[in-house]
Amino acid sequence: MENITNFYETAPLMLAIYWSVAALSSILFLVQAIILLIGFDTDSDFSGGDAAFDADGMNLVSFKTILCFLLGFGWTGAIFYPIFENKVTVALIAVAAGVSFMFLIAFLLRQVLRLSSEGTFSTANIVGLVGSVYLRIPGPEEAGKVNISYRGSMHELLAFSDTPIETGATIRVVRAIDASTVFVEKL
Repeated sequence: MENITNFYETAPLMLAIYWSVAALSSILFLVQAIILLIGFDTDSDFSGGDAAFDADGMNLVSFKTILCFLLGFGWTGAIFYPIFENKVTVALIAVAAGVSFMFLIAFLLRQVLRLSSEGTFSTANIVGLVGSVYLRIPGPEEAGKVNISYRGSMHELLAFSDTPIETGATIRVVRAIDASTVFVEKL
């Protein structure tokens, strides 16, 4: 503890600021990572006036992006301070690194959020898609089963057709009948 006190008493002001920002933002980043890993991440939206701060990472200005700015700014400043003689250059590099971290994390969060989907499947969305017969379709009076791949998931649906279609045949969905039944034609 004495070494830290001596450092802050003897270090130039900007170096002390860089190290303080780096240390504090690293601790907050670690706490945020632990909270995220145990499942206590927030999804609330803080709005007021002209600014909207979105806690789930959808906006450029959020707790996560600001924290990443401070992380990049502090560590870059602390590392480059002894390297460059011109301290304005160090400050510009630190700000550039912080902004880069901020934009990078905002981009990554948007990419992750794009991966999520509403989780609902509608047979209306698969009209025109091609699949295969899983269980023979006897004809218009009796249903068989088909497999259709939609957005990376395989769906097994009841299916009717005007003519009998054997197992393994390739089909196209002509129309949706209900949430789990389609009308198909053989290709």
